Formats: sequence, structure tokens, C-alpha cells
Amino acid sequence: MGEKMQHCLLLVLCLSGLVQRSAALVSWTAVVEISYVNSNNVTEEKVCECGVYGRDSPLDKAKGIVTLPKGDPVACNPYDFSNRNSSSPPWIALVKRGNCTFAEKINAAKRQGAAGVVVYNEDGSGNSTTQMVHPDAKGIVAIMIGNSLGMNIVRLVKDGTEVQMLIDVGNSQSRPWMDAYWLCFLSITCCLLCKGDL
Repeated sequence: MGEKMQHCLLLVLCLSGLVQRSAALVSWTAVVEISYVNSNNVTEEKVCECGVYGRDSPLDKAKGIVTLPKGDPVACNPYDFSNRNSSSPPWIALVKRGNCTFAEKINAAKRQGAAGVVVYNEDGSGNSTTQMVHPDAKGIVAIMIGNSLGMNIVRLVKDGTEVQMLIDVGNSQSRPWMDAYWLCFLSITCCLLCKGDL
């Protein structure tokens, strides 16, 4: 077996390892349960599997009173939650996506003692979500929800309604397109590099 053929086989083995590694890129949905007392003094509860855990979030439950930032809804200022602290009843920060990194938002709420952070997506995105990446903000539950749901909760809180939120782990979602991508990449690379030796 020629040296170039050996290199090609070694390349195939290395790249096939990347295919297996891509399978590890799994996201987890979050079950979001909100409850509040409406204007008729009736408790309303809504549950949906409509959130996505951040890639660097622990897969844990979080529960507390939904709290909005005092100023800008994107909560990029580290003092946006100065009305809460670790001695407050458990609370969940609800912040809007944009203007700074996910890590900055998450850390701002974490420093003030939040039990979890919920980032709702940008305006015009409906209820679509993406998986947040926040390697500089670990150790606190952090999920993303859609803009529509986030704005509904914001309206309730701004109207003076105390909204309780429970975040729980939903289902895993693998990304099959990653496997297809790596398989295609592997095939093309092998064809190009090994051409002429086979």
C-alpha cells in the first residue's frame, strides 16, 4: 500500500471521528410553565415546550418570579436588576436579545442572584428560537424563548401581574443536518485527496 493511500485512509478515519463528534451537538428543549392570577382573580397556567437551553447552561430546573430589567429590556447594564438580590424570593430574569452578548446578560442577572435567565428573541422573529452560546456565563439556567411569548409575559409583568415561571428540561434534539454535512464533506475531501491512488 502506497504512502499516499495510507495518508488517505488516516484522513478518512480522522474525518469519520468528526462525524461522530457532530452527533454530540445536541440541543435540549425547555418546558416553560407560567402561572398568574388574572383580573377575575382566577389562576391561569400555561405550559409549553417552547424554550431552548443555552449550550453552556446546566440542564436543571429553575423557578421564580419573572423580573424585568429596570431600564433597557436588553439588560446589558450590570445594574439592570438592582431591585433584586440573592436575598429576594427566587426570581427569573426575562431579558430581550440584542445589543450585547448572551454572557453579559446572563452574568448581570446571575450577579444579582437570579435563579435563571430567559432571553426572548428579537422583534419580528415570532416564536423562533436559537441555541445560545455563552461560555463565559456558566452555572445558571439560561434558556431562549420566542419573541411572541416573551412579549406576552412582559405585558403581564408591566401591568402589575406577578408571574411565576418554572423552567424544566424537555427533550433532546440532535442536528441531523450536521451528520449530513460532515458525511458530504468527508466524501468530497476523500475523493479530492485520494484521486489517482484508488
